[in-house]
Amino acid sequence: MTKINTIANNGLTIIENYNKLFEQIAKAKTVDEVRTLVASVKDFISVYKRVDKNMVNEIYDKFQSKLHDMVAENGFVYDHMNNRVEEVRNRAYDYANEKDDTQAVQNKALQLMSQMPKVMNSNHANRITKVLTDSINSGVIGSKAVLELLKYPAYADMVSAKIRERAFEGSKSSAEQAFDRLKESELKEAEQGLASVYMQGFHLRNIEKQVNAFKKPSAWNPDEQTAQRISPE
Repeated sequence: MTKINTIANNGLTIIENYNKLFEQIAKAKTVDEVRTLVASVKDFISVYKRVDKNMVNEIYDKFQSKLHDMVAENGFVYDHMNNRVEEVRNRAYDYANEKDDTQAVQNKALQLMSQMPKVMNSNHANRITKVLTDSINSGVIGSKAVLELLKYPAYADMVSAKIRERAFEGSKSSAEQAFDRLKESELKEAEQGLASVYMQGFHLRNIEKQVNAFKKPSAWNPDEQTAQRISPE
């Protein structure tokens, strides 16, 4: 069986172990790095709590402080990235540079109305769908005209959600479509980054709880602990 190298058997003095561990804690920057240090800190406390309480306390406090700072930093980064997600999510397309096609859309909408059956019922559903689909396929003006028509309940009640969705997408100019693609890409990237930071914070807080659960070395009474371990049940 491979011998596990620990503070108890690594052959270093208390000063050497103290300096090594103190430096490792100072350099730790990731969740994985601090997670591996939990066992080392517990090991150091267990081995040296009877030898030098000051050194034990300093290691314990140093590790607690490191975790506290990392959790605080993670919270700051999370808030910043969450603001970024909201900024991207709420970003709206600027229609100021779009050509005014109001009149063309109104004319097309009137044309569509003239093609609709006089009586709107389910018997004419296929005919209505074809007229609207042809209009959507004609381009932006046709799609906008369909959306204009669907403002009237008499027509809206006869149209499927799929037709509405197609009309909405078809009503967008090439510039607006490019804007939507960029927004979707940036939002996905921002949300993935936010999720990653959240998980880091989740793990850091769990590690911090583990370390906070260590009984404060200065308050330990090794003699009482020894008595508890050997006392009969």
